[in-house]
Amino acid sequence: MSLSAEYCNDKTGDRGGGGGAALVHQRRLIRVLLVWATLLTLGLGTSITLHIIRRDAPTPSALQNQENDNHPPSYNHPLMEFLPDWKDTDMVDLLQWKTLRPLFISGSNQLLVNEFGHYFLYLKVTLASHEKANHTIIVKSKKRDVILKGLINGSKLSSVLMAKGFSLDSGDTLTVTCQPKAKIQSAHTETYLGVIKLNST
Repeated sequence: MSLSAEYCNDKTGDRGGGGGAALVHQRRLIRVLLVWATLLTLGLGTSITLHIIRRDAPTPSALQNQENDNHPPSYNHPLMEFLPDWKDTDMVDLLQWKTLRPLFISGSNQLLVNEFGHYFLYLKVTLASHEKANHTIIVKSKKRDVILKGLINGSKLSSVLMAKGFSLDSGDTLTVTCQPKAKIQSAHTETYLGVIKLNST
């Protein structure tokens, strides 16, 4: 429950307006803590999900045996990973990706969904330099419009981490944009995109 500045001034006897400044400062701190807690929660959720996926993935020897039997490898939760396909010095607005292992999505700047299903998408974008402008990172679906939206404060915060689960139809496309253009780090630990297919029912 928040108290008005007038109420605090009356109760504390502060007639000079100092209580209002304290309230403004307190509200800023609360907002920063909420943003920090949200980022930590998203990071923890992504880490747990990746840990479960890696634990359930078949071992290299099992994959080799399956390839020898001419059977495609089976995954409990198929995972696709995309790496940046640009240089740190490029000014980027439409992010282009290299696919590590094609499965149910193909493409580079427009990622085409080949199979209907329920998906979990996670994305991290890191600026390559501090800038005065704020940047908005948007993940759009052709059929669903904006799926994810995040803000990077160029002068303070240099990264944004987003994640969400949703359904996608076959033939839908995904794009990731940065507005306005910015230099974005291309190291695989700083900027990456991943999509996990949960099921197709």
